[in-house]
Amino acid sequence: MSAEQAKILIVDDETTNIDVLVGLLETDYKTVVAKNGEQAIRRAKITPCPDLILLDIIMPDIDGFEVCRRLKEDEETAGIPVIFITGKESEQDETRGLAVGAVDFIRKPFSPPVAMARIQTHLALQRQRLHLMQLNELKNRFLGMAAHDLRNPLNSISGLSEILLTMHLEEHEKQNFIQTIHDVSGQMLKLIHDLLDVSTIESGHFALERRVCDLRALVAERVEILRFTARDKGVTLRTELAHTPITPLDPDRLAQVLDNLISNAIKFTPPDSVVTIRSGCANQRLYVQVIDQGPGIPDAERHRLFGAFQRLTTRPTAREKSTGLGLSIVKRIVDAHYGEILVANNAQCGAIFTCLFPLQEPVLPVTGPSAPPERPLRLLLIDDDFALRLMYGKAFAEEGFEWVGEAENGLEGLELFETHKPDVVICDIAMPEMDGIETLQAILASDPDALVIMLTSSLDQEKWTLCLAKGARYTLRKDTPFPEIRRKVLEIWKEYQGRFA
Repeated sequence: MSAEQAKILIVDDETTNIDVLVGLLETDYKTVVAKNGEQAIRRAKITPCPDLILLDIIMPDIDGFEVCRRLKEDEETAGIPVIFITGKESEQDETRGLAVGAVDFIRKPFSPPVAMARIQTHLALQRQRLHLMQLNELKNRFLGMAAHDLRNPLNSISGLSEILLTMHLEEHEKQNFIQTIHDVSGQMLKLIHDLLDVSTIESGHFALERRVCDLRALVAERVEILRFTARDKGVTLRTELAHTPITPLDPDRLAQVLDNLISNAIKFTPPDSVVTIRSGCANQRLYVQVIDQGPGIPDAERHRLFGAFQRLTTRPTAREKSTGLGLSIVKRIVDAHYGEILVANNAQCGAIFTCLFPLQEPVLPVTGPSAPPERPLRLLLIDDDFALRLMYGKAFAEEGFEWVGEAENGLEGLELFETHKPDVVICDIAMPEMDGIETLQAILASDPDALVIMLTSSLDQEKWTLCLAKGARYTLRKDTPFPEIRRKVLEIWKEYQGRFA
């Protein structure tokens, strides 16, 4: 739910009151109207349910207290926050309203700015509640997945190891048991790695470590590692690897992509078949393609392919285990490289997975609004990461910008801002002593027209939205390529100048 998408149900028997509230809210929110209590209860259950209900107390059929009580008793509507709109001011009424489940009161006649502030506050709280519910659901799925998928391997290891310790076995039997223990422990390790990767991605701490990478050599290396797995199943790995330019990529994460795609192809390909792996460069993009000869992807299930914990109706041909997490991780790694993953069914049989990566960092040409200004732009960087300050300071200086200073926390940054009055401030969100949000607000209090770009390593969209709501001109992730940051700084400055042209 975002502010632009939020749905608000307005319940009031007075047309004038409804018109005022709809006029106040319809620019930013989707509004639905009910003119009595029974109608309100019915409309609160229409999918999608409202994100907030503005409820009058005095109505002709059933009053607002009873409507609120019934909404809170219904599991379908219990989680919707209710704000009473009322002209009543008695302490008894307020106590009763809170007792039946209301979260706030707006008094008639109301001030539009105050009413909007209360509505926005409770919508933000609702967003946080829903986000926490999603995280809790994800945690429960993690625990359920781990408990279910680790139980059987652990039972196998426990049982086989006990037999090895207590029974006399022939040498070939011992080797068979040891091999089985090795295999199932590998399954457990793979599951744990996948769970940790998904946890890292969902927590917002997922970041690439780019370095120069020969994609062709990386693909060849992963194929050789998996060739033994394929050989045990009677599957042939065939490669068609063209020359590729050296490119900044994260080879460890790309190895995960390749391992997942090639392993899946082996799993779903029957014995005495071929899996083809191709790589190369075309149309200014690197590509890796894995083609199997399995059953393909059912059209009705393709939309679920990259979701976490998804298992399709197609099954591995030798009953190999799958966590249902691999392709979800693949998609996030490819996305982090500004890449694209395509899936198609082969005309004969099997599936084709194609990963495309930009040959170089996605840099837009510096033209139009991003053209260099007539004088060097004066920049201030506020960030507690010394290495990042050093890197950006050097990079911007090389591009002809004037670096007026750098600060490792918000207090120092605010002092430098007031002393040097830079054109643009680049400010980290998470800092000691005074965090980025506080620093942003202090800078704008000093100069309401200040141009501040917030910088963060977090994937938390709520933080990004909060920064923009507090007055930041833009929010960039720390792993954004420097040319894109440079372009955005110039673009924002050009837009600012245009206001005074």
